Amino acid sequence: MIISCPKCNTKYRVKDELLNPDGTKLKCSRCKHIFTFYPEKENEKEIDREAKKSIDKEKQIKTEEKIKLSLEEPTIDEKSSKKIRNIIIGVVVVILISGIIGYFYPTISKKIPFLSHKKELKQISHNATKVEAVKNIDLEDIKQYFVDNEKIGKILVIEGRAVNKFEKPKELIKVKATLYDSNGKQIAQKTILCGNKLSLFQLQSWTKDHLEKELNSKVGVLMKNTNLQPGAGVDFMVLFYNPPENVSEYGLEVVQALDVEEKNK
Repeated sequence: MIISCPKCNTKYRVKDELLNPDGTKLKCSRCKHIFTFYPEKENEKEIDREAKKSIDKEKQIKTEEKIKLSLEEPTIDEKSSKKIRNIIIGVVVVILISGIIGYFYPTISKKIPFLSHKKELKQISHNATKVEAVKNIDLEDIKQYFVDNEKIGKILVIEGRAVNKFEKPKELIKVKATLYDSNGKQIAQKTILCGNKLSLFQLQSWTKDHLEKELNSKVGVLMKNTNLQPGAGVDFMVLFYNPPENVSEYGLEVVQALDVEEKNK
């Protein structure tokens, strides 16, 4: 049995048969301390030490399991945060996809061949004064596409931008859109002041009266279609509701572009 001096902790190996169960008086050869050694109490201490080691080991295992669990599985708060983050990401993805579809909608919709500006000018060449007044208003970014409206039915949309290429300000620009069949025969026509434009959502869900009211809003015209400086542009949009099935071509022409002082006369 290993015996330690309680004073200096010097250890001695003593045969068990030399020890009295009721206590053995011993003297440390190093520090000369005399003490009584009880084998039974030492055994109890050894048992306590082993039990403590076992308990400590069990606690260590549980602690390691908790740490592992915390690393592998998120807490309730982390799960909630992750769920919210996934929802936000999903919403953003849906918005992006909707935006891409909206942007390319004209491409995937039914196409109508666009008539050149030259042909449109020939149609109005009988009025030289009119041609001169609008000749430097260019129509750019032209698109045409169909939209299914839940209240109206099919809508043919023609949109673009009128750009002032004159060297002086212009305003109250008007654009005329004309629909033709495959034989070049005119089947519908519409003229509108530039300045107002609708979103795809509005085109799909609003009533005809609501759409027309928004496209003819004086607020948009006064804010965007007045005192248009050289090089500046203004958006326009023309709608044809449930157009005839035999539509195959369309034409656009600028029919009005006033000088700023001309409007005030």
